[in-house]
Amino acid sequence: MAESTKPTEAAHRPKSKSAKSKEPFYSVSPLWEDITPLPMVDGPPGQTDPGPALATIAYSPRYSEAMSYLRAVMATNEFSRRTLDLTEDIISMNPSHYTVWLYRAKILKVLWGEENISTEDGVKAELDWLEGISERNLKNYQIWHHRQLMVSLLTSLPSGETEFLTHILSFDSKNYHVWTYRQWLCRHFPESLLATDVELASIDALINDDVRNNSAWNHRYFVCFGAEELQAIEKEGGNRKDVLAQGKLVVDEDVVDREINYAKDHIAWAPQNPSPWNYLKGVLKRAGIPITNMQVFCEGFVGGRNADLFGENVKSSHAVDWLAEIYQLDGNAERSKQCLDALGKKWDPIRRKYWDYRAEQLGRGEEDQGSAQAA
Repeated sequence: MAESTKPTEAAHRPKSKSAKSKEPFYSVSPLWEDITPLPMVDGPPGQTDPGPALATIAYSPRYSEAMSYLRAVMATNEFSRRTLDLTEDIISMNPSHYTVWLYRAKILKVLWGEENISTEDGVKAELDWLEGISERNLKNYQIWHHRQLMVSLLTSLPSGETEFLTHILSFDSKNYHVWTYRQWLCRHFPESLLATDVELASIDALINDDVRNNSAWNHRYFVCFGAEELQAIEKEGGNRKDVLAQGKLVVDEDVVDREINYAKDHIAWAPQNPSPWNYLKGVLKRAGIPITNMQVFCEGFVGGRNADLFGENVKSSHAVDWLAEIYQLDGNAERSKQCLDALGKKWDPIRRKYWDYRAEQLGRGEEDQGSAQAA
């Protein structure tokens, strides 16, 4: 590892992004005069100079200069304050540069050791810096990977982390990278998030704010049931279906009852919203409760047991779909077919071929059953 090089004057530190967005900086900085830059090469394998190339990437002069100095210090494994500033500069121009993020993480760990900075204090400072970067680059995977790498160094959940995630989700409540990180956070600090009501209360607030937020519904299932299922899958292999079929997972009846009622309440708010219906089905499968137990509940959204399935009393196509399956399981194939016809002809005509297929399969089932009885 090269000897750490620290700035001796404030003027030697990199200027603000706006101040050095176009002009050369590193080549005229006394702080970097000992470094011979290594220009980026876009040409074919074996080419040692910057050009010519078949398809040259139009890097800005400032970015090309910064990258040439980065390549030079990475070649000598220099981990110093000036290289940390260099990574910040490059990230400001290209926050998706994965290699720069990894190099920054290495620099931080070395500096914390050399400067007697505790891991907790070092991570806190880095998370504070990341907040602004995250707000400006909401869909950037590298930022969230770096945050996860930093937080994984801690032994307890950082204070304000869940509040920060709520803040970021206020910009985009369905941000995949944030939800992925949040799931990891729950698994890494289960005592703080899964063994308490903290995470559940936060998710409840998001669902109440937008009952159609499918990401929040998925995360609620993970908090209540999914983390345990994932742990079993990782331990024993297979998939969720295999794990549930084994019947080894503990089912907390109080939690199941709570979540069934929670899903039912939110279905009542927005009967045509698929998210709580899917959530309810997942809870039923986890608890081993047959879908036929939901017959009366579903019939409440179509006007009753013998209601006109094409009538105005139908409030949810999802209820009609469930009833088609329920009636089939109960042996009422004719009523099941009526549900599928109603879905294909009125409530969900865009998927009519699918509903016709279901009805066709229903008819084949009756034929097979009749053949078996005749035999």
